[in-house]
Amino acid sequence: MTAIEKIIIKNIKSNGSLSLEEYLTIVLYHQKYGYYSKKNIIGKSGDFITSPEISQVFGELIASWIIFNSSNFFKNKFNFLELGPGRAVLIQDILRTIKSLNNKLYNNIENIYFLEKSIEFKNYQKNIKKSKIISDIEEVEHKEFFALANEFFDAIPVNQYVKMGKFWYEKRVCLNKKNRLSFNLSNYPTKKNLPFPLTDKEGFVFEYSTYTHLLLSDIFKRISSHGGVFLIIDYAKNKNFNNSTLSCIYKHTHVSPFFAPGLTDISIKPDFNFIKSLALQYNCKVIGPLTQSSFLTKLGIELRFEQLIKSNPTLSFSLQSSKKRLINKEYMGEIFKVLIITNKKYKDLIFDNDYD
Repeated sequence: MTAIEKIIIKNIKSNGSLSLEEYLTIVLYHQKYGYYSKKNIIGKSGDFITSPEISQVFGELIASWIIFNSSNFFKNKFNFLELGPGRAVLIQDILRTIKSLNNKLYNNIENIYFLEKSIEFKNYQKNIKKSKIISDIEEVEHKEFFALANEFFDAIPVNQYVKMGKFWYEKRVCLNKKNRLSFNLSNYPTKKNLPFPLTDKEGFVFEYSTYTHLLLSDIFKRISSHGGVFLIIDYAKNKNFNNSTLSCIYKHTHVSPFFAPGLTDISIKPDFNFIKSLALQYNCKVIGPLTQSSFLTKLGIELRFEQLIKSNPTLSFSLQSSKKRLINKEYMGEIFKVLIITNKKYKDLIFDNDYD
């Protein structure tokens, strides 16, 4: 039994049950024993690897998109915001590329904000020039900004609600007769006023995070009022999928969400349709969703890797492998989607009217 499991069992015995969101918050973000308090969970030697950890080209192409469109925005001082930057690899690749190709644009970056919970990751972020590590979006100055979230929303704890008859019941974390962690539905329908989908499908699972809803609303409000761009890259829930998207990985193997709490990578697939509809409510422009493959291919990933291979022929196999992981269907090319949310005044952007 892990240290986190002991904490959770004690909590349940005191309170009767935990919401899924409460459970995930403890197992992922407990300061001492939570999953994200561990060292070296990201990278080639870690539990999982993100796109910027695979290749610098990922960040270079995002920087290229910003530069190509900079005639539409960021003509004056602006702020940069990254949600959940991890080891800050992506931001460093982006900043290096912008500084190299458009020094004026680079100098227009006034502040770089990192929204981060993990103490371990903050150690990587604190030495980035112009950076400010924040715990709340309210700490970000109200002005034009570029926001980036790469594999951020998949790590935000959610609650789950199950449609039974005409009502929604909350999924709770309880103890079974063997004193082991298990799921149970609430005894009574939820009275929470949430944006439940209109469906009669029995057993439909609705995943919702109040934190995500409020954070997105704040960002979209700022984009509409002050100008800005928000680039989201993440796993995306299939719009026709109506079951739990909870994914639990331990040593590269799928396991139960109650297996080795605190040692297991638990994530969900964000609902891009919900994000898109919310952005439209705030009168923002939405581009996408696009597949990561489409996004990177249109920005010239093939040409960039050709250049790298030509300059480093001995690394040809490794570089080809990295490219495949980023854009091939069997790897990250299609399961990762891209949403771009901007102020409506920004015209003729790359990917305008594109979607997959």
